[in-house]
Amino acid sequence: MKEYKIDLSGYEGKVREVVSEAVQRHAFELGYEWGGYGKKETHTDSPYLFFNEDCDMTHVITGDERYFEQRKGTLISAADFLALTPEDVKEAPKEPELKPFDRVLVRDCDDQMWTASLYSHRDENLTFIHRTVGGTGYKRCIPYEGNEHLLGTTENVK
Repeated sequence: MKEYKIDLSGYEGKVREVVSEAVQRHAFELGYEWGGYGKKETHTDSPYLFFNEDCDMTHVITGDERYFEQRKGTLISAADFLALTPEDVKEAPKEPELKPFDRVLVRDCDDQMWTASLYSHRDENLTFIHRTVGGTGYKRCIPYEGNEHLLGTTENVK
């Protein structure tokens, strides 16, 4: 499933609760649920919602904005999220298959610059799953070829 982030911090009080409940109900219909807690509207006062690729929802409280900003996923308005269909959220494009010593661009967060490296392997047991030659791990890894223009920038892959 695709990852989404929704910033509800512009809403306050009962309005935020109503919008959050609507977003959560729609998320349940799309196949997301609260990680291990099921499909019940909760945390409606939280200003930030995050829906990850494993279909888990999380909420972020005021004061943890940096955590929310660092999460990968498309920032989407509540209205646009409510317009999504199940077809819209299905599998994000497959990650490219990388082989040892492939030239790659790597980074962890959207606000970091892409840097060049050589690919080593993938380790699903680690948070930073993409390992490069030398042992450093990263959350994001893309082929260098075709993405040369991203080197040294914080631009997102199109």
